[in-house]
Amino acid sequence: MKGGRLSQLLNVAPGEWKLVLPLFALFVINTLVLELSDVVATAGFISHIGVSGILWLWVIDMLITLVVTGACASVIDRMSRVKLMVWLLGGLTVLYLILQLLFHAGAPGWLIYPALYIMADLQLSVFPLIFWTLANDVYSVSDGKRLFPIIGAGSALGSILGNGLAAGAAVLIARTGGSELNLLIVAAAILLCGILLLWFAFRHQTVRARQARETHTGVRETIRVGTDFFKNVPFFKYLAVVMLLAGMALTIVEYNFLSATEQSLTSGLQFQAFYGTYKLALMVSVFLCQGLLTGRLLRKVPLKNTFIVLPATLVIVAGCVLVIPGLLGAALGRFLARLVQRTWDDLARKSVQGMIPDERRGRISIVMDSYFYTIATLVGCLTIGSLLLASSWGWLSSGWVTTIYLVIAALAAIGAVWASLRLRAVYDRSLLNWRLARAHRKSVLDGVEF
Repeated sequence: MKGGRLSQLLNVAPGEWKLVLPLFALFVINTLVLELSDVVATAGFISHIGVSGILWLWVIDMLITLVVTGACASVIDRMSRVKLMVWLLGGLTVLYLILQLLFHAGAPGWLIYPALYIMADLQLSVFPLIFWTLANDVYSVSDGKRLFPIIGAGSALGSILGNGLAAGAAVLIARTGGSELNLLIVAAAILLCGILLLWFAFRHQTVRARQARETHTGVRETIRVGTDFFKNVPFFKYLAVVMLLAGMALTIVEYNFLSATEQSLTSGLQFQAFYGTYKLALMVSVFLCQGLLTGRLLRKVPLKNTFIVLPATLVIVAGCVLVIPGLLGAALGRFLARLVQRTWDDLARKSVQGMIPDERRGRISIVMDSYFYTIATLVGCLTIGSLLLASSWGWLSSGWVTTIYLVIAALAAIGAVWASLRLRAVYDRSLLNWRLARAHRKSVLDGVEF
């Protein structure tokens, strides 16, 4: 009876829980590990190097992400997405163990923390690409709108656990001594559990997805396929503009938050405790919104109307941060921006990816979720870096630097609002484009052995 009420509350059919729960748990495991790594790496990097070096780290990180996602593009549409997920989790487990060994061997902090940061960001970029491509292989677009917010809530729960563990470890280490890097062995063990869970989830589930016939599906082919798709499908063309401009604004909001935090907190463990607690509060909010609100709203709101929410939020955020200077305004602004991004925009975009044919979905998803994000981050870094350089030459005061990059963020968000309105206007026409043709409709029960 209780299970029936829960299914009714979350709008999940009883037979769907057999796959929904393992996918939810898999997202919990992945996000717990990457959030724990992100907090430790960010706090360690800023305490050892400083926030001024974060821009260079982001640039290097994005370039490495391009290379890794390019390698992923060469196989994502040509092999089983389940096997690809196993290889990813296994590779991450090995890399965390290698970092643990380097730490015990006495490797310096300026090497360990950037490496850990880049690895966590790669995990953040690559895992969702494969995971959601696999999920879209299993679920239809209508089922995805209903179930993806529930599955995606696993990311929020994992973030709650990961950030809570990071914040609690900082307090414990401050009292007892030791290093937060010892948590890497815990991360590796959790990822091994994820491999077992993946096997359990798909041991009786046949994934029926068409695979690419092209023999060459690397970076060049991915860019060619993506360019053709985004150039000739009007809806996706304007969606690309929305993502690029909103991503640039988010990069600026993120940097402003880290800069304000560094100025307010001097100790590395203080930063880790605050950053972990802050992200914990954010992820609790994300978890509640995704589990109880987002799915119901996405079912009622047409997809063409969903992509104006994040740009409009970023306009408000940039204005509020300008009005409320310091850590309070920066923290509140980032909180609101990330809340909307995680609970609404990300899930709406995953639902839209279900419109893409199976044999091209992986590569086009990489363009959307990796290449666009990378380009937007690089442009944001270059913008902030140029302003900081001008300040170091005495052309601008530090106060003007902050004001100017926040105004740029607001203008980028306004541009994204315009693109989202154009996206809405061309949506119906875009549905007739042959590039969105699909050979068959999928159901969650396809291929299940009873």
